[in-house]
Amino acid sequence: MSAPRPPGGPAWGTPPTTTPGARLRTARLRRRRLLLGVTAPLMLVALVLGFKLAFLPVMASFALSSYEEGDFRRAASVYGSQRTLNIVEPWKAHFNTGTANLQDGAYYDAITSLRVAYDHAVDAEPMVRCTIQTNMSLAYEDMGDSDMEYAEQVSAELEAVETALDAREAGLPYDERVLDPYGDGTEPDPDELRDRTQDWFEYAEQAYASAEQIRGWPDCEDQSEEEQEQNESALDRLEDKSQEARDSQPENDEQEEQDEEQKQDEQPDGGQSEEERAEAERQEQLEQQNSEARDEEDQLQQMLEELYGGGEGDEPGGGGGDWTPSW
Repeated sequence: MSAPRPPGGPAWGTPPTTTPGARLRTARLRRRRLLLGVTAPLMLVALVLGFKLAFLPVMASFALSSYEEGDFRRAASVYGSQRTLNIVEPWKAHFNTGTANLQDGAYYDAITSLRVAYDHAVDAEPMVRCTIQTNMSLAYEDMGDSDMEYAEQVSAELEAVETALDAREAGLPYDERVLDPYGDGTEPDPDELRDRTQDWFEYAEQAYASAEQIRGWPDCEDQSEEEQEQNESALDRLEDKSQEARDSQPENDEQEEQDEEQKQDEQPDGGQSEEERAEAERQEQLEQQNSEARDEEDQLQQMLEELYGGGEGDEPGGGGGDWTPSW
């Protein structure tokens, strides 16, 4: 005999009916789990960001110490690792990296980092952008100096090779090591050396032109009088360096020689200087004056002979004693 069923209760084997309070608690638990799932990544990001910000001063101190000790390569490496950490002043890590690379002689890396720093500092104070601008100009100038030095080395090698070739052709003594520097019988190609010389002098000229152009950007307009004088001096220096690089290019030398030869060919006096032409004109005038004087003297002598007569042994008037002109 089965036990009596409680009055009003559910039938045996059927699930109990969920009360409204239980359903509310379940919904709350679901919302909490959903909120926890959304906020957990944000909390993780905040935790990582806090760690980065807390670690920045340590890395900056280590990089600065390396920079002051002259280990610019290590300083650039440490500064470079901060480029993704500093979200407050994103330009600063790129600026420090570029400046350290500049001191290390890595000019391309320096220019790249400083240009990124300049782009990130669009909302920074003019003094900040002016400082970045100045260092970028210095990086281009130093790169131009490096290119110029290498171009001069290649130019000297070209001159030595051409001198040795001319001496060998003329049967004169020459340094055989110049035409066989590696001892394998391979002679340097003058045309290849000339092209390299031309290219590197052009690179130097372009670098100086870029440095001069960056100096003219408007971010340094609010400088002191002393700073403006320094900037003007730098512009004059860059203009002189650019002109020197341009004048040193072999193609320009050849063009100048061709222009000079053409100018001489066009001159009827064989390409004389101004002083030589003036002296030639003076001598020509003197000869003309002497010629005219001789002509006048001849004419006067002829007139006298017609007036007074002439001839060997005759006296004027055809007789002796006092004579009078035969009118």
